[in-house]
Amino acid sequence: MINIATEAPNGITDPRLMSLYGYWSDKRGARPLPGRKDIDPLEMKDWLGNLMLVEFPGDITTYRVRLDGTNLEHYYGSARTGRGIETLTSEEERELILEQYRPVVESKRPRYIESEFINSDGVFSRQAKLILPLSNDGDRVDMVLVGIYFRSDAGVTMR
Repeated sequence: MINIATEAPNGITDPRLMSLYGYWSDKRGARPLPGRKDIDPLEMKDWLGNLMLVEFPGDITTYRVRLDGTNLEHYYGSARTGRGIETLTSEEERELILEQYRPVVESKRPRYIESEFINSDGVFSRQAKLILPLSNDGDRVDMVLVGIYFRSDAGVTMR
C-alpha cells in the first residue's frame, strides 16, 4: 500500500502552486495517486501556461516532455515538447532535473523546490517548482505534473 502525505510539501510560498497542489489533491481523492485521465486541461486554465507534463515510459532517464506551457516556452525561447534528457547539453541541468524528479517518482510524493541554474540553452533560471506524481495504475509513477513559476532577483515570482 502506498503511503501518501495528505499535506502539501513544506515551503510552498507561491499561492498559485499551493492552489495547484489543492487541485491535484482533489483529483486524487481517497486514492493514492491521480492518473493523467483525472487531469482536465479545461479546469487548469489558471496554471496552463506554467505547466509541464513529463512522462516516464521506462527508466527515469528516458523521460519525455508531453506538454510545455506557453509561458515556459516563452521564457526558455524554445518548445521542449517531445524532448527528453538527451537534448540537455548542460551536465548541471541534466543532474538537477534527475535530482528533482527521482524522489517524486520513487517516493510517490509531491515535492516543492526552489532552484537556480543555467539551462542547456544558456538561459538563467530562478524558479519555484511543484512536482506532482501521476499514475495510470495507481502504483507506478508514470508521469509528473509540474508547475513552474520564475522568480526575479528580488525574490518576487514572475509569470
